[in-house]
Amino acid sequence: MSQLTGQFCVVALLACCFIAQDALADEEITATPNRPGVANPADVTQRGVLEIEYGWERGFRSSDVKSVTVASGLIRFGLAEDFELRLGMENYVSQVTSEQGHRSGIGDTSPGFKYRLHRQDEVWPALAFSYEVKVPTASRKKGLGSGRVDHNLGFLASKELFGLDWDLSYFLSFVGKEGRKGFDDSHLWALAFSHSLFDKLDFTGEIYGGPRVNRSTPGFSSTDWALIYKVSPRIYVDVGVDIGLTSAARDITYFAGVTVALIDLYRFFGSKN
Repeated sequence: MSQLTGQFCVVALLACCFIAQDALADEEITATPNRPGVANPADVTQRGVLEIEYGWERGFRSSDVKSVTVASGLIRFGLAEDFELRLGMENYVSQVTSEQGHRSGIGDTSPGFKYRLHRQDEVWPALAFSYEVKVPTASRKKGLGSGRVDHNLGFLASKELFGLDWDLSYFLSFVGKEGRKGFDDSHLWALAFSHSLFDKLDFTGEIYGGPRVNRSTPGFSSTDWALIYKVSPRIYVDVGVDIGLTSAARDITYFAGVTVALIDLYRFFGSKN
């Protein structure tokens, strides 16, 4: 019931905001997608704008986990010119393993923020810092989550270079150890590029990975490729595939999603500051 409630809230939020935005149709709002890759752009959501990303993915691998299906969302709000609040939610997780068979339920929840330290100029890239805490809302008994709190720090850079848009991200995570106190260090690098194919169609590619975390979490590397269609300045749709480069990564994952800049809440509620 909780996963259905979460999805219903997302749909209701979309409906209410699209109705409300009619009063502000003359104001230009543009989306700043974080989808579809792992690398996180240094740019933030426009000040006052409520933005939502929602996606679906289905992955397959040949080891213990046979298949995984995830429906997840990310709500972002531009609290200030260079500061956004974030709330990531795995509304539905379904997996098939050789030991437990099929298990499904809600996933973990990750509130956090992103702060842009520097805007891109002719010399320097855009620079940002992010933080998220993983709240263990996924069932540990079903094998859908670790049941432990994780802390995730992100160091982000974005730059237009050689006719391409580049995003470089380094994530340092403190992963709660299962069954005992303390944390393991996790390091993840991601480098993505994007290029415009046509007026409204972009192509993006990425390579990412990290070293071994502990005995049960080996190092891995993977790559993903996607097409992004700009329905309008405030609506982006993406579809793509992720291909594992090492045995520890998923063999292949298909994904699709949408990013929508919903409404400028400051203007809607009459704030002029």
